[in-house]
Amino acid sequence: MKIRKELCDAEKKSYASDIIILPPNGVDCSEGCNPYGFPKSVNDVIKNYDANKISAYPHSQAAHNAIIKYWKIQASLTKENILLVDGSVAGLYVINTIFAEVGAKVVGYAPQFTDYVANARFLGMDYQAITLLPEDNYAFKVESILQKMTSDVSIVYLDNPNNPTGQTISIQDIEKVLIKAKELGICVVVDEAYGDFIKKEESAISFLDHYDNLIVLRTLSKGFGLAGIRAGYILTSTKLINYMKKITNPYAVGELSRDIIGAVLEGKNDLAEHIKYFSKAQEILESLMGKTLIMAKSDPRVPICLLKHSDSSVDLPKLLFEHGVLSVPGEEFETLDKTTARIRIPKQELLDKLVEAIKSIVE
Repeated sequence: MKIRKELCDAEKKSYASDIIILPPNGVDCSEGCNPYGFPKSVNDVIKNYDANKISAYPHSQAAHNAIIKYWKIQASLTKENILLVDGSVAGLYVINTIFAEVGAKVVGYAPQFTDYVANARFLGMDYQAITLLPEDNYAFKVESILQKMTSDVSIVYLDNPNNPTGQTISIQDIEKVLIKAKELGICVVVDEAYGDFIKKEESAISFLDHYDNLIVLRTLSKGFGLAGIRAGYILTSTKLINYMKKITNPYAVGELSRDIIGAVLEGKNDLAEHIKYFSKAQEILESLMGKTLIMAKSDPRVPICLLKHSDSSVDLPKLLFEHGVLSVPGEEFETLDKTTARIRIPKQELLDKLVEAIKSIVE
């Protein structure tokens, strides 16, 4: 059969799985969604939902209306600036497809979200990453990206906040990239899957009114704890949205999910309190670091972080599992190896298990 060569030649790195195997009496620190789950408004939507609505194709405008209202201070959005997608991963696939030509250059940095990198390469695109170095504590440096940007680049992909380190790129650095990209005819994709853990004014959405070469991707999976409904959205210029609509399913995101998005974005939530806890928890973890374990540069508001063991022979994810903690192996990310693991902060009542595990490893 005539399978595309890029699919035959490459292997996909992805930690995503529909099977989770926890260590006995252990704690799940792997999945990046909010451990406290979704806002109470979701229960109200489901409890009062008219099941007859799901007999037809999805037409609800609740999500579009709520997105416009939610971001009204940052951008003057209309429905023509919004594309609903089945989670941010599906959104990334759509974005890549409209730029996909064999050899099309994509500039990013590593490590960052694995599924984006894999998809770009499967489409035959030339993904080139700036490696974040352990000796720099994996810190992002905008100058490296700017130097890599040339007129033959199609996309700059910025994972912000970064997965797996949890660090954030400043709004000033994002604009530096946008300015140069505009001059060179490059599209800038800012993947804000973890964006709900930072302030709205720190979002690249603030630049949408000024840069038509900007695409911002958001999901309801992380901060709002709705990974199970597979809902996300792309925000960009009407021109780019129209290209995307040529290749996408017009009924993406089901009727119930659309109404849930609307309720969550317009309702109350406890995210601010969760962020306060995540910040305190990460401070505790940082205090345990030393010669044996280091924590990569991270924004304490974001509930994921990257740990690295100093001994090159140590399999850190395996060691954590033996101490009752399920993590994401660093090997699933470009440029990382078995000495690294991504940790998601658990609920407060389970934090002691994570702390004790790390103490045991350090000692």
